[in-house]
Amino acid sequence: MPQKFNRRTVVKSLGIAATGITGTAALSGTVSAFAEGERVEATTDLNTRKRPGTESSVVATVNAGEVGEIVNGPTDEDGYTWWGIHWLDRDVWGWSVERYLNSAGSGSAGTDIVWPMDGIISSDYGQRSSGFHGGVDIDNNDTGVGTPVYAARAGTAYTAYDSDGYGNYVYIVHENGYETEYGHLNSFAVSDGEQVSRGDKIGGMGNSGNSTGPHLHFGIEQNNSPKPIPGDNYQSVSALGAIQKDYSGL
Repeated sequence: MPQKFNRRTVVKSLGIAATGITGTAALSGTVSAFAEGERVEATTDLNTRKRPGTESSVVATVNAGEVGEIVNGPTDEDGYTWWGIHWLDRDVWGWSVERYLNSAGSGSAGTDIVWPMDGIISSDYGQRSSGFHGGVDIDNNDTGVGTPVYAARAGTAYTAYDSDGYGNYVYIVHENGYETEYGHLNSFAVSDGEQVSRGDKIGGMGNSGNSTGPHLHFGIEQNNSPKPIPGDNYQSVSALGAIQKDYSGL
């Protein structure tokens, strides 16, 4: 039964040595739904285990919407198909059941986007006293300036500066005229024209530009027209937690 992750790394938490794991993982005859290196997201709160099988110890329980990268598999055990996954947000390695996974790649079955930062919604989308607000503001007073900001969807990233508006900001170009925007950043973690995957760190929360305090402005546009963000009235958001809307073509 294959149990080694197909990576040149020592996964200390799982007790898996790097020796002899450079080749392609042995398969169990299962038709492959995913491929090594593909990004997936959990469709429900999902246990990731030390080895394939329901009797194996649980390494961690990831949340619905969290994004991971396939590093081994597939293999069959206890009536399920299992994949070795590196869950990126919390740096957890383990085996999870295929039936609770969606592809997180561009143009794939998992077409909803994810929140780019942990925090609370401090300003909704729409008209306000200072004018129309074409996105939502997310605060994180617990972590403060530098709180990681992640790509909400795969695409091509660019950096920019607007002293009277977003300050330091990243915008990511997606398919079908879509674009996501991340404003008032303190730092950049991408360069112009860089291809990013959903869940990649793109910068840190800040207070640059026309800002009343450290926060992230997050917006979605299609063909330069702002789009409402479903769930923007929720008081708390979780980075890599799915926004419940299918943005077709993203």
